[in-house]
Amino acid sequence: MVKKALETVRKRRPSKPQARAARAGPALKLGDLRPAPYNPRTITDEAILALQTSLGEFGDISGLVWNRRTGHLVAGHQRLDALKRQHGSKLMVKGDAVVSPDGQRFPVRVVDWPAAKEKAGNLAANSPLLGGSFDPAGLGAVLAELNVADGLGSLLDDLRLAELLPGAGDLLPEPAGGGDPDSAPPEGVPAGSDEWITFSVPLTAAQHQTVMHALRIAKAQGCEKLGDCLHLMATTFVKEHEADE
Repeated sequence: MVKKALETVRKRRPSKPQARAARAGPALKLGDLRPAPYNPRTITDEAILALQTSLGEFGDISGLVWNRRTGHLVAGHQRLDALKRQHGSKLMVKGDAVVSPDGQRFPVRVVDWPAAKEKAGNLAANSPLLGGSFDPAGLGAVLAELNVADGLGSLLDDLRLAELLPGAGDLLPEPAGGGDPDSAPPEGVPAGSDEWITFSVPLTAAQHQTVMHALRIAKAQGCEKLGDCLHLMATTFVKEHEADE
């Protein structure tokens, strides 16, 4: 009687894979992987076709990928370098993942490719032509929202996310001489003149977005140099407020 009862319990007991699945929750369906409505990334048809070719040829090469045949990393060089610099000798490989001292796991995908395919995969993993680009309006909206979100601390600055805003490279060029305060002043300003003043102002992501928009408006009105644009903006502001006094 007891023997039969034990056999019944064993039959009813879920297998290990079933138990793991139960702990993990309901199985995901493709429809559950809904695109985020705020995602500010867009991609062209040409980039989609190239990405499809990469996925078909190399699979997912977005993380750490190691080629068993050559012993080389195919992808993930900067990720691994960042982890090594942060954790040093405390970084370990356990099973199929690199593991940090705090227990974070970074899976390593192992492939077996000839050298030529490895090199092609390396280039594909780092090619901007296989990825999307930011929609400026969508990016600005997300950054503005994150800028007032609670609990992020200095994360936005640490990740340099505000620098993703478009236009900074065009509207904020390096000063003459690569930023050296002892370099020659801009054309038209006498050497040693106190008229040439350089300064920097830290801005939040939302402030940066507003300033960039204002500089574009100023450039559209005819100013060419950054200093002229800032002067036009400041002069307009002063005139408007002096008229109210």
